[in-house]
Amino acid sequence: MRRLFAVSLLSFALAPLCHAIDLAQAYDLALKNDADWAAVTSAFKAESIKEGQNYGALLPTIGMSASFAQNDFSPDIGAGANYTSTTYGLQLKQPLYRADLWRDYQRAKASTSVSEANYRQKEQELVLRVSEAYINVLRAQETLSTTQTEEAALKRQLEQAQKRFEVGLVAKTDVLEAQAQMDGAVANRISAEVGVASTREALMAIIGKDPGTLATLRADFVVSAPLPASAEEWAEMAKAKNPQMTAARMNQETAALALRAQRAGHLPQLDLVASYSNTDNDTTNFSLAARNGDATSIGVELQVPIYSGGRTNNAIMQASYQSDAAREQATSVERQLVTQARTAYLNATADSYRVSARLQAFKSNEAALAATKAGYDVGTRNIVDVLLAERNLYAAKRDQANAKYDYLINTLKLRAASGMLSLKDVQELNGWMQ
Repeated sequence: MRRLFAVSLLSFALAPLCHAIDLAQAYDLALKNDADWAAVTSAFKAESIKEGQNYGALLPTIGMSASFAQNDFSPDIGAGANYTSTTYGLQLKQPLYRADLWRDYQRAKASTSVSEANYRQKEQELVLRVSEAYINVLRAQETLSTTQTEEAALKRQLEQAQKRFEVGLVAKTDVLEAQAQMDGAVANRISAEVGVASTREALMAIIGKDPGTLATLRADFVVSAPLPASAEEWAEMAKAKNPQMTAARMNQETAALALRAQRAGHLPQLDLVASYSNTDNDTTNFSLAARNGDATSIGVELQVPIYSGGRTNNAIMQASYQSDAAREQATSVERQLVTQARTAYLNATADSYRVSARLQAFKSNEAALAATKAGYDVGTRNIVDVLLAERNLYAAKRDQANAKYDYLINTLKLRAASGMLSLKDVQELNGWMQ
């Protein structure tokens, strides 16, 4: 089992040597290879066709019919006949007044708008999924680097403690304390290696290939509080621009149009009908042969619904409930988006200040470690103090990295909540990669 784990880690270490990508390239790969996105795209195309189908119901329809028959005519009086008959015809039908078809078409147009809004929402989700998966790999890699550095530092402390013990400068407990901290660092490093491997797997599932070496965030990356600096303004943008809100509103309109379409079931239907037919009875019988020839007709056809077993009324009642549900759903979506936008703004704002605070905490812990080591060298501090300061330093370094990556993710979530997350954000963030 150990050997298998070692081989897996070796494969993971060598994989980045194959190729390298940045965030923009990862997004391009996701557009090409992500199965979820491919399914979304196909479903959107399928939904877009429905509008054309409903519009086609308003256009003329032309049908052709043909028949051939072998007939045996035996009248009660007179001579019979055995003959063949051939008939073919064309019929054209053009709706003149069809409120049900027109409202179905209007409903299909609104449904297409719902599909377009959902598609834009899925685009934002893809941007967020790729960016978050990419950032999580960077976070895991930096965590691994920190734990490796911490392990190396604690290893040096253990070696120094052993040397001091050998010459009688410290007690055995100092060696044991250093060994315990060293063992903990090894366990943390193994966990960090697994974390890197799992986050890379998550990214690979989206982009469809081994990501290789990833471009990392530059040290001069600028962290700033989100603008506008108001949770309410971000909430208003979410209500105005978020595709989910647009989809909910259009779904409400679609349900209202569906209700009107069902009510049209009580209205009369008027169609223009034109037909042409040709009949050929292959016989010498005068009465039958007299039926041969062409027939043309044109006129209007009126249908007035009177009673359909209560189906129309039931359909109207069902559509009414569905319209009410769509209205309440739109209200629910608006409230959720407002909450998401406000929360995302608060998180991104707090993260922007937390990054600088974590950096200052790291510098303070760095100075504290240096002072503790100096005190240990002159005998005013013990090994426990040094190990604690060492542990605090690397914990502060991890906290600093987490604050930086939390800021990136929460800023993207804020833009997603407001409905403004797009490829432009990927390109802008990619500009800070090296």
